[in-house]
Amino acid sequence: MGVEERWQRRQQQRVSDTETREAERVRRHNDRVDGRQEWFVGAARQAFARGDGWFEVEVPRRTAGWLIDIPLTETKQDHPAVPQAARGDLLSRIEDVGWRLHTAQYLYVQLREDVRDKTFSTGQRVTAQGEIVGVYLFQRV
Repeated sequence: MGVEERWQRRQQQRVSDTETREAERVRRHNDRVDGRQEWFVGAARQAFARGDGWFEVEVPRRTAGWLIDIPLTETKQDHPAVPQAARGDLLSRIEDVGWRLHTAQYLYVQLREDVRDKTFSTGQRVTAQGEIVGVYLFQRV
């Protein structure tokens, strides 16, 4: 076996190892998507099975949008043999159950507030911390 053949075989092995690692990464990502969103999708399925006409859900912004930051699009472009990542769009997953999004509103929920005196001047410094919550109302299709 010549040097060129060994080099080609080694390159093929590297590509195979990379695709295996990327496929595992996508699988872990899909598991996280399902784990985070399954409660909401399961509640939508239960409401649909009961025959409810409306379904309302409150979703913290972190739950709805945290998956956008994961760069899995690069994985698919670099390694086309890697399986497609799960859909991270929670609202579309709920619509797939049989609901149609009717209204979406967003609220800022204040969780805590810190008040401190200013160091070299008069007055106080107020810091508020909270989260954004999406309130979604779905109508049965």
